[in-house]
Amino acid sequence: MPRNVDAALRRQQIVEAVKRIVVADGLGRVSLREVAAEAGLVVGSVRHYFATSAQLAAHAFEAVTDGVLARLEAAAAEPSAVTDEVVVAQLCQLLPLDEGRAVDLCVWTEFKLAARTRPELGAEAERSHRAVAATLGRALVRLRPGLGQEDLVREAERLLATVEGLGLHAMLHGRWLDADLCTDVLRAQVASIGLAGAGAPCAAAGIH
Repeated sequence: MPRNVDAALRRQQIVEAVKRIVVADGLGRVSLREVAAEAGLVVGSVRHYFATSAQLAAHAFEAVTDGVLARLEAAAAEPSAVTDEVVVAQLCQLLPLDEGRAVDLCVWTEFKLAARTRPELGAEAERSHRAVAATLGRALVRLRPGLGQEDLVREAERLLATVEGLGLHAMLHGRWLDADLCTDVLRAQVASIGLAGAGAPCAAAGIH
């Protein structure tokens, strides 16, 4: 391998090839040989960074998670400026509302589902869930400072379940579940944060 190759850029090039393969054909087609061909590299160039397909998949999963987390953080305002719309903007980073987010959501979902049966993905699946939940939890603490810990956990899980369901539906039924409808659903969910504990009609039906 030429000494002037930037390792970080080459790893990113390989990750992008993984993402294209997953979007087109699913995670099952990801192998060192297939990824090398997709990236326009020889297999040895990929093996220089990843000895096995499992290592490659784990790294790609981590890279996609980091990209999602970066979007969540970028969508947040300063602590004193957190509003319902800021939280909605954060949640929208988990929806396929443009090409970049659609690709990442598709790939991220494939990796999370595969973690059920692929041990090399388990740790990253756990990290991704905890990190997203923590980021959202910090926003909710600032948004509704009067909520107790149990209420915050419940509301964070409710929002995550909502946005994950919307994301899946939007990927599968994007013709009618468009960006405006997704955003309206999220606004309604965020506006209802804290009302369940007060006995509002929307209490915790279906929340688990």
